[in-house]
Amino acid sequence: MIRQLFAKAGIKKARVGIEVQSQGLAIAVRAELPQSAAPPEPDNSQEAQSTAGDSVSKAWRPSISHSSLLLNEAAGADQISMLNDWVESQGLVNSSCYMVLANNDYQLLLVEAPDVPEDELREAVRWRIKELISIPVDKAAIDVFMLPEDGSRGGKKMAYVVVTELTKIHSMIELVRQSGLKLVAIDIVELALRNIAYMKEMGNTDSLGVAIVRLVSGGGTVSLYRKGNLYLSRQFQLSFGGGLLDDIPADSFILEVQRSLDYYERQMGQSPPSVLYICGENISEDKITLDISRGLNVPAKYLNLEESVLAEASIDEGMLHVCVAALGGVLRDDVVNNHRSVEA
Repeated sequence: MIRQLFAKAGIKKARVGIEVQSQGLAIAVRAELPQSAAPPEPDNSQEAQSTAGDSVSKAWRPSISHSSLLLNEAAGADQISMLNDWVESQGLVNSSCYMVLANNDYQLLLVEAPDVPEDELREAVRWRIKELISIPVDKAAIDVFMLPEDGSRGGKKMAYVVVTELTKIHSMIELVRQSGLKLVAIDIVELALRNIAYMKEMGNTDSLGVAIVRLVSGGGTVSLYRKGNLYLSRQFQLSFGGGLLDDIPADSFILEVQRSLDYYERQMGQSPPSVLYICGENISEDKITLDISRGLNVPAKYLNLEESVLAEASIDEGMLHVCVAALGGVLRDDVVNNHRSVEA
């Protein structure tokens, strides 16, 4: 599936990942990598597997040279001028750009896939979902990717459908065009985080998958992945302020996350993931309390992004968490190249 989605990916120069958030633009910059360089094949030795799931192989840690949040200083701030000034100041004109839609800018629907040829799937799905979406179908941008065959019971082929407003896509294209960057792709948060989940599974042939919970003010998203595939994603509300001193409300957090894990196991017929990583706004390791760890049926861990990427010393890991979707978006070339090297 990764090959199909990312067939045009390539590694040439510095790359910029951007998620458009309500408070500004979350940015992660992947340092320049020579075109001839390629991530190594995973090490399946017993020593490597003993630490898999906790960190990416030391031989391959993509280098992140910048991570920041460009804040909207006033209502209606001109994001185009703001981003253009930043791109010029960083010397990144003509760099490749990977945009990520914020969760509240799209719907993600799981539907039965129409029995049509692949090149007709998107159009067939468009009319199947018209009663399920909140915008007129003729004003919607729609994309489709298949759920893995083992992700549904009864032999039904299921597909995830991404729906957003065409105007949002056009505004993102214009934002990138006028900033001086070169747009490569527009992703959603679930697929951006999949790149991080894939890296966490690297080298662990015994992995049963990875769950990632991303918390923001007022709620979160739990997504379950295995071998580069998204199986399940669900948003939930949570009384979490997202502040530095805000704790995760353990009881409601456990209830929401365990509900998703139960559905994944009972309705989709999957084994529990090997690990559940928690990330998000002002999430730190000490906020993953003993109550949370004991309340879930899978090991819950802090998503240590510094184990996955080689960040410059000036980058605070808290900022990496704020920009985690942008980070996942900009790592897609690393993931596709590794995936190809493994399949070769």
